[in-house]
Amino acid sequence: MDPLICQACGAQLTYAANLQALQCDFCETVTPIPPVAPASGKSGQRIIPLSVDNKAFAFGVLRSLSLNHEVPDDMAERAVLSVKASYLPCLAHDVAYTASWTASFGYSRTESYVDHVNRQVDGQSQRVAVTKTRTVIDWRPASGQDAGKLILLDYAGNKLPAAALPLLDRLYCIILAIPYKSAYHSGVDIEPYSPTPNAALQPSAAQRADEEIGAQVKRHGQGDRQRDWHWNASTSWATSSVYVPVGQVLIDYGGKQYNAWVDGTNNANLVTDALPPNKGKGNHMVRGMIAPVLATAALLLAGMASTSFLHEMKMERLAAVGALWLLLIWRDSRRFKRAQHTRQSALARRALEYGQPAPTPAPEPASRDNGPDLVSLAISLVSTVIVCALLYKLVNDPAAPPTPVPAARAAAAPVAAPVAVHVNQPFKPLQPLPPILLAVDARDWKKVRTLMAQPAPQKQALDIEMSTSASLLEDGIKDLRNKQSDMAILSLSVAVQLNGANLEARSKLGIALMGAGDYEGAREALGDLLDAAPDHLEGWRNMAEAAALAEQPDQADASLRMLLHLSKNPKETTRELQQRAAAGEPDRFSEAVARVLKPAAKKKKRV
Repeated sequence: MDPLICQACGAQLTYAANLQALQCDFCETVTPIPPVAPASGKSGQRIIPLSVDNKAFAFGVLRSLSLNHEVPDDMAERAVLSVKASYLPCLAHDVAYTASWTASFGYSRTESYVDHVNRQVDGQSQRVAVTKTRTVIDWRPASGQDAGKLILLDYAGNKLPAAALPLLDRLYCIILAIPYKSAYHSGVDIEPYSPTPNAALQPSAAQRADEEIGAQVKRHGQGDRQRDWHWNASTSWATSSVYVPVGQVLIDYGGKQYNAWVDGTNNANLVTDALPPNKGKGNHMVRGMIAPVLATAALLLAGMASTSFLHEMKMERLAAVGALWLLLIWRDSRRFKRAQHTRQSALARRALEYGQPAPTPAPEPASRDNGPDLVSLAISLVSTVIVCALLYKLVNDPAAPPTPVPAARAAAAPVAAPVAVHVNQPFKPLQPLPPILLAVDARDWKKVRTLMAQPAPQKQALDIEMSTSASLLEDGIKDLRNKQSDMAILSLSVAVQLNGANLEARSKLGIALMGAGDYEGAREALGDLLDAAPDHLEGWRNMAEAAALAEQPDQADASLRMLLHLSKNPKETTRELQQRAAAGEPDRFSEAVARVLKPAAKKKKRV
């Protein structure tokens, strides 16, 4: 004979007479001796009396169908049921166990520690000590004892399918078992014990006992976490044969048949085959989600395709999408309540058919469920109108064509609208001067001071927008130094859009546009700068150059005069302009400087 090996440690098992089982000589693990089923045709030792009739079996299945929203809504109404009660041969195992266990329990606590990080201090990177917190788990060993009793059922026949075996694990009526008498199963089929029980259909009783003991042992767990569970259990087994009453209900629905097995002592305890899905519920949910999903996707795509994602996320558009999701929830809620009412009404009608008490509270008459749900239809119509209006707004909303943003810049800030590039034409009409430059040409310095005291208001930016704008300004300045005008324009445009009060970004943007040859764009950018800060000297100087190169001599001359008027050192400013005019080949800006700095003609003295 082959030696029996312990499954826990691999040592040899020996028979322990006091335990009536096999015990390991090394780790003392007890392995029960598998019980032998009664021979074929032999009666069981105990029987659980059948206390549910055929009509109660059928009604238990109908009640289960009415509460299951995953099956068709009309299944409880249209299913045709046929019932057959029988006794199943089983082996009842009374298991008493004593277990010793060890484990580690973890208790969480928060502790502070000092970490060193790199920080910018006075323009230099330094290692700075920072206090942080973290969660630490203190592990503590623990041990203990556990003892208890289990009752397990093993099927000892060969006719019950695998789908019905979970019912045996949920039978709590084993305490109702009484000594076997043939009178208890009069008129009810009884399945004989099989000489070779179909044990492959379910895990062995020993395996299930180990799992149940493990679950009971882990109930002693403490702390926030547990690990390193180990236990040794000694068990004693008392096995008897018992007949268990079960009702098999055949469900005929939609041209197909499904089986249900019901506890013979409690018709609320049952298991079934895989039942047909509720396609009506699924189709209703899919149709309802079309409108909000379409609106959400359209809004997100519009934002990603636009040059300003946040600009597309307007309040009214977000409100429209939110309203669609709320309408969907309302629509599904109405459908759920109507389906529930239909099921309960069908169950109440069929309860009378099977002579069972109607469910309480009694449902209202189901006449209102006849015909379409007008409210749901109205919700669908309103959702369609909202989607059409939103799509119309997204399609017809005027927006500049998108400009691709490099990945490094896109991670730092949302995509901004591209700067329009104007093609310089050989002949351009003169643009009218703004009021402040008209006052400069008229030498009306009092009016100039009045206009300077009325700068254009700027929108207050958020902290994150201001910090991102400052970061992009630094990138733009680096690009200008590297003579990468296009990249500088992109960074500075985003910086200006995020924070309109970033005057340095506006000034550098004008310089970058001039470097790219877009003089009209430079005039517009510098004009916005001077509207917000009329006393910006560098802005007036750059405006004079941009206007001159854009063939707007009047604006160039007036800007130079404004520069000289605001300069704290007019002589030094004049000298710098003269040097600029004299350097290199003559251009329109040099001509403007020459016109403005041309000495006035001396008046002849009268004799």
